[in-house]
Parts: sequence; C-alpha cells; structure tokens
Amino acid sequence: MRDLPSRGRCHAAFLLAYSARVRNCANLTEWVAAASEKPTHMAASLDLLGTAYLLLDTKLARAKHKIVTGRDLARLDSVADLTTFKGIAHLLLGRRPPDWLRAVVADGKLAIEFIPKQDLEAISWLGDDLEPIITSVYRQHYGEDDALRRKMLGDAGELAVMSAFRSKGCNPRHVALVSDRFGYDVELQSNHFRYGYEVKTAVAATASRILVSRHEFEVAAAMGDRWRLIQVTFSTKIFLVGRATCNDIVDIRELTSERLRSIAPIEPATFRWTETAEFRPLATDWSANDLAVGNDFEASLEPGTA
Repeated sequence: MRDLPSRGRCHAAFLLAYSARVRNCANLTEWVAAASEKPTHMAASLDLLGTAYLLLDTKLARAKHKIVTGRDLARLDSVADLTTFKGIAHLLLGRRPPDWLRAVVADGKLAIEFIPKQDLEAISWLGDDLEPIITSVYRQHYGEDDALRRKMLGDAGELAVMSAFRSKGCNPRHVALVSDRFGYDVELQSNHFRYGYEVKTAVAATASRILVSRHEFEVAAAMGDRWRLIQVTFSTKIFLVGRATCNDIVDIRELTSERLRSIAPIEPATFRWTETAEFRPLATDWSANDLAVGNDFEASLEPGTA
C-alpha cells in the first residue's frame, strides 16, 4: 500500500509539520520547498511532495491562506526522534488504514502473518510497537464491531460442532439458539441420558485460554461426565475471506467436566467468583475426539449475511 507509514514517510511528515509551524508557507509549493531546506541528509531523498498530499488528503494539514497542521500532528513537530516518528505512524495508520487491518487482529492479538510481505517490510521499523499500534488503530476503527465479530466466530464454532455430530449420524439440538440457561450450546440425547457440549471457538492466537461463565461451570459440575467443553480452532484467514469452512479448522479438542473443575481453585468461604473466569488449561488437560466437520459446512463472518 503506497501510503503506509514507512520510516521515511514519517520523517517527511515531521519535516513538513515543523516547516508549517516555523515558516509562513502560503501554498503547497512553498511548504515542500521549506521542508526540503532542512539541514538533514535525508531531506533531499524523502518523498516530501507525496507526503504533503497525503497530509492534506487525510486532514492532518489544510491549505487556506497558509499551510496549517492539525492539532494531532502539531503535537509531533518538535523533536525528530524515533518516538515522534512512531507517533506520526500511528496517526497516519489511523487516518488511512490499510485494507488488511480488519483481517489481522483477532481478539486483540495481531496475526502478523496476514500482513502482506511488502507492507510488513514498510512498517517493520516500528519494532516492538508494531502490535500495539496496529491493534490500537484496529480498535479505533472497529471497536464497536469487534463484539459482533466475536459472536459470529462463536456461532461458527457451534455450527461446526453441529455439523460434526450430524456427520456421525447423531441428531443434535442447537440449544444455544433457544437460551443460555442450559449451560451448554449443543445437546444430545442417548440411551435416555442428556449430554451437553459447551463450544468455545478460537483462532491460534487465542486457543490457550477459555472463558467460562459461573453458570456453565455449575452445570458442568452438576452433569459430571455428561458435560464436555469442545474447543474449535479456526485459521485466522477466515477473517480475511469473511467465511469459515471445514478446511479452515485447525483443531477440535475437548475438556471434560472433571478436568475443568480440577483447574479451578477451591473457593474459600470469603471468596466466590460470580460471572466469568478465564481458564488456561495445559496441553495435557485437553483430550482428542473423533469429531469431523462435514464438507458442506460453511459459516459467514460478514455482518448482515446469512
């Protein structure tokens, strides 16, 4: 993407912002000329004109009777150091987000492998600040939609488990569509017994933890070995294409009620967790299963689609 904030782009933006403050630049030509006169060996090699157009286009600067920078950029026009350049990168990404932004963040974690190679090379200079900057810009643009996307991801996991049970010849009930009072999402009846399966959906970056509500935990304790937690892990690329299929499933594993309860600390009389707890089971706590999702499984992750 041409407008990604490379270090050179951010250096150029700094020189332009500084020049707009210390010089009375009447127009674009004077503004670029003033920035190119700065005593830095890089000034002549930077794309000052392209950066000036970018600042104007993103409303970080405006041209009326003279060139004036906006408040956000004006705060970053004093010291030409790495911290300043990273602040400018944050601003530019926020004003001109890349097309891949929505696909590379899942549950607050950056899936760096989905940033195109050329784009990653352009912003790799951000170093350890790359992830916090990208995730911050993501929240800025999609924060309100993130809960909806998490729900759609969760729905996809439940549909995948429904498909897997049907492929085994079972007749599952998707009780999560009725109510959350059951304490699980999918129900099976077998030999006059009722079995409950709580489905947790993840991508690789989030598979190490699960969130369990107090009600789910109590139902797990009450049902004993008739309750299972099933975790479905999808490839992060489902966010890029907007749908999930059986080919996008990385892993399906389960946690028994007994193992879940063994992880939870014993509650003293003076403490009780009330709503939701985060569990981080060890690899040895999980069990494999024989669930295989049907080839016809497909779930949309695009809002407003079926």
